Amino acid sequence: MTKTIDLITEVIRTKHPFKQLANRNDKPHKNRYERRRIRQMIHTGDWVENRTDI
Repeated sequence: MTKTIDLITEVIRTKHPFKQLANRNDKPHKNRYERRRIRQMIHTGDWVENRTDI
């Protein structure tokens, strides 16, 4: 199986420089609304806890 120069250069050009990062799955990105909602729930929970402590 002979490989042409074009095939070899294409493989080298598209190869990721870091092997570990190329094989790693991307973490799921939450959209802004979800992050904001979770942050608000945590903030509200902290506020309720502080109010009951008094």
